Amino acid sequence: MTLTSNQRNWVVFFGAIAATAIAAAVYLSSAGANDDNIRLTLRLSARAAYLLLLVVFIARPLRQLVKTPLTLALLKNRRLLGVAFAGIHTAHLGLIFYRADMVADFELSIGGSLLGVFTYSTIYAMFATSFDATTRAIGPRNWRVLHKAGLYWIMIAFVPTLLPESPDQLFSSQGVLTVLAAAALVIRLTAFFVRRKAKEQPQ
Repeated sequence: MTLTSNQRNWVVFFGAIAATAIAAAVYLSSAGANDDNIRLTLRLSARAAYLLLLVVFIARPLRQLVKTPLTLALLKNRRLLGVAFAGIHTAHLGLIFYRADMVADFELSIGGSLLGVFTYSTIYAMFATSFDATTRAIGPRNWRVLHKAGLYWIMIAFVPTLLPESPDQLFSSQGVLTVLAAAALVIRLTAFFVRRKAKEQPQ
């Protein structure tokens, strides 16, 4: 049976939640559900989601720059990758609540909480408008504005959490993800200037 695009969205969303939750549960049951280990599952889930976000961020500009089957596949599956990102971050949110329940002195700052609420609201607004009916309901222009602005906002919100805190971390996963984020921005800017130059050329 062939799934509709809406059905694929739900399968990917709940599949991402389940995979993340199961991986975290297996690790915590074997290593122990202490604060350090819970924080590790939070870091790993956030970084896995961020890798998907980077692919979503560059899928269209990369296709504009490089015409290969791979870039075409990334562009065609960009929506599902975004849905998987939302699923992983839903499990990530569950881990935050789990940590708050397990760790007595766990606290969130007001500023951090407000930033998190706004960022998650953006993620779920983009997820909610990834279905056929909601896409039609808000219209093409509003859809483009929401998803483009939302994509940039989520990137901006998460980059500071990845920046190395010391020179020793330059070659850690934080340093690698920071470099990848910078490379993604370069790809988007390059594609923008290539399009701009093509428009300026006489027909």
